[in-house]
Amino acid sequence: MGFRERKVVVTGAASGIGKAIAVAFARRGADLALADIDAEGLERVLKELVNHGIKVYAQAVDVSDASQVEDFCENVYREWGRVDVLVNNAGVSVGGRFQDITLQDWEWIMGVNLRGVINGCRSFYPRMVGQGGGHIVNVASGLALAPLPGSVPYCTTKYGVVGFSETLRAEAALHGVGVTVVCPGFILTNIFRSSRQRTLVPGDTHEASVARTESLLARRRYDAERVAEKVVEAVEKNRGVVPICWEVRLGDIFHRLNRGLYAKALAYLTRAWYGKLGDGGCA
Repeated sequence: MGFRERKVVVTGAASGIGKAIAVAFARRGADLALADIDAEGLERVLKELVNHGIKVYAQAVDVSDASQVEDFCENVYREWGRVDVLVNNAGVSVGGRFQDITLQDWEWIMGVNLRGVINGCRSFYPRMVGQGGGHIVNVASGLALAPLPGSVPYCTTKYGVVGFSETLRAEAALHGVGVTVVCPGFILTNIFRSSRQRTLVPGDTHEASVARTESLLARRRYDAERVAEKVVEAVEKNRGVVPICWEVRLGDIFHRLNRGLYAKALAYLTRAWYGKLGDGGCA
């Protein structure tokens, strides 16, 4: 698929992987429709791209709200008449032990990470079928292929995105619509700053935890731009499930080859991370 003058929609486009994906398609000549709940960040990205001569439509959207996503979709089709690529990228994170996660946390992360993907597909997919084809990219996570302790809500939603995408891919192929689910590893983005961390060791803070994580990820030098290039390549080659980063590929293989051994490794990590907290913990 060539992308010159193709119409590409990206959610969660105000920063991080979403912005990088938008820029990667723009460099190949695509026109963009961008959505994000962060209106100010979205406006900055809009100005940056327009200043480089890119055709961009942008709208503040909460992807967990189906009516807002439908309104965005209607506006994009009114503007362009078609969409060639939809990238459901918007995502949030909740970390901590299961007993420390609140119902409100579950509603928030399910709404954005899983229902956000469903809402995007529910609005755009039927129109893609009607126009005779297109491609959908759903951004999951490496933790949807190889889970880690302290991430039950996040893994739950991202596993759901993988299952949803693989199943939809089979149906969509009948109508010339490709479906890809990408699973990035640990990438330095703003998701850590906006995350909700519900289990901390005594004396630690969310800010300190984020700073340590960002410092570690900065040293590995695998940035959002490299993920974006993998996304474009996946669309070009109509790939299904796409693990990104070496740790995701290894974790996926390990998990699938020997689930029992992987479960033992997971139990060891859980004891190492949370074993000293007892039953109470610290939220």
